[in-house]
Amino acid sequence: MNTISPEIICAVATPEGTSALSVIRISGSGSYDLLEKIMSLEKNRLRGMRRKVGRIFEEGRTVDEVVAVSWPEGSSFTGEEMVEIICHGIPASIRTIMEILIKNGARRAEPGEFARRAFAGGRLNAVQVIALAALWDTEREQTNFKRQTENSCVKLLSGIESAREAVEGIIEFGEAHLEENLETVENVFSELIGRAGDFTREAASIEKTGRVMLMGPMNSGKSTLFNLLTEKGRALVSGEPGTTRDGSTCIIEVSGRKMQLCDTAGTDGLGLDRIASETVIAGLDGTEKVIWMSVGGETPPPDEVRKRAGEIIEIAAKSDLVGTADILNVSSISGEGIAELKAILSRVPGSMSLAGAADRISDSIEESFSFISSGEYGLAAELLSEAEIEARRILGRGENIQLSVERALSGMCVGK
Repeated sequence: MNTISPEIICAVATPEGTSALSVIRISGSGSYDLLEKIMSLEKNRLRGMRRKVGRIFEEGRTVDEVVAVSWPEGSSFTGEEMVEIICHGIPASIRTIMEILIKNGARRAEPGEFARRAFAGGRLNAVQVIALAALWDTEREQTNFKRQTENSCVKLLSGIESAREAVEGIIEFGEAHLEENLETVENVFSELIGRAGDFTREAASIEKTGRVMLMGPMNSGKSTLFNLLTEKGRALVSGEPGTTRDGSTCIIEVSGRKMQLCDTAGTDGLGLDRIASETVIAGLDGTEKVIWMSVGGETPPPDEVRKRAGEIIEIAAKSDLVGTADILNVSSISGEGIAELKAILSRVPGSMSLAGAADRISDSIEESFSFISSGEYGLAAELLSEAEIEARRILGRGENIQLSVERALSGMCVGK
């Protein structure tokens, strides 16, 4: 994840369609040489932080008159040699320029690849990547990149350091100034717990909305449960097999965590229903939670779902009609098991997620404070040290939140 490719990548960084201007972004060692070649410029004309008005040629013919803006390695968004071509927003011209770039050694960038290179090169830390990706999430109201979450994490880290030093002071000086030191520690912890709460809320606000898939055989009650959880009655409910084919989706909030709930076709359907179900299963990428439901819990998830899903929550549906099973029993009619199901859904979206790390930090701080109350200062200091390491990782390479980083990068557009 942290290796920069030696290849030159290129992508259109502005929306598709006709416009006054468009921007094509190029990054990677050799970007200057490539553009100098197709613009017929003298050697090193674009080296450094330069700007040049000129033309792009193909076989002696002018394709477009453009402005090339270059950044040197270490100063660009990606940290590599980088050039942006500002051209006319004419689709045919844009396509031709992209074809010329590819013909001369570049390749089309993957979604989020520029940001991935910025992350690999140390230009963005993990929490910045996640915050940046949140700008493309249409389900959220965030409209600018002000680094609130990063700032919250920085303040939290500072608070953890202060608390750890105060606790270590008690350990070092013992009984001599115990009462005075305890008062200081309590004040520090009071502020620290507030900072932890701020960071947890910020982390949840920028975490990519996770998907929860309702899956199982036909007539297992998926659409009824969907309507109950969404409180909107958007899914068709019928006793006839195959009622759900295209599936309904809705953003729901459970215990403060937003998620996209998706109803799906029965996995034992035929014809178009089978195709719809197989398409859903093939689309699982290992980050989703799957609520697998079957009447009485009699049908286990198929191997392909187990292999592709991030987490499977098995429930025995229609418990009001068929009795109880050894797994979570749920009835959309009587309400049995609904509270337990919501509690499971509200858990952090993976141990390698930003929200998961935020919760671990918050839990460590609260547990540390409880050890202070019982006089176990060594354990309190140890927990604070663990929380400090967790926060530092978030502000660095993000080894503890790789799932969130990958979700963020995969959700970005091609030119970012």
